[in-house]
Amino acid sequence: MNNKSMKKIKASSLWLVPVMGAFLTGCAAKTPSAPPMSDQAAAFVSSNRAEIRQDKVVFINESMNLNSEDPNYNTFWHEYYQYEAELKKLNDERLQLIRDYNFNYKTMDDTIANNLAQRALTIRKKRLELLEKYYGKIKKATSAVIAARFLQVEQQVSLLLDIEIASSLPLVIDEQ
Repeated sequence: MNNKSMKKIKASSLWLVPVMGAFLTGCAAKTPSAPPMSDQAAAFVSSNRAEIRQDKVVFINESMNLNSEDPNYNTFWHEYYQYEAELKKLNDERLQLIRDYNFNYKTMDDTIANNLAQRALTIRKKRLELLEKYYGKIKKATSAVIAARFLQVEQQVSLLLDIEIASSLPLVIDEQ
């Protein structure tokens, strides 16, 4: 495990919280949302998310201990990039949820809190289902050891990013 890569992933995720707080938007069914981000803000978010994904690939590559001579190398990366594409969609939902949370933070009521919590639980379930799906695909395409390593490394990266985001968001308050 390379701590330098992990630190870079963590450091590059720090942009996430202020951007979400500053550029609020959303399309939730029962949750009020702000106007869409400006083109400049959307480009900034997109660029930073791409950088995080690149740093993550470097970390995954180092941690998986596969090299180009390994017969499983190309097979693993083929599956991994499909996983990342699906994960990006879930992260889009999560970004929207965080932005909706920030937008509604000061006017939170039971309906909004419940809607946001249900969306958060749904996203968490989808993430777990995605991990299970790609654990199976990678195991079938390579080996159980490689798939288990992928699962372990992916969980470590996800936990790091989850902690970084969670520690930057305020707890729900009850102003009643």
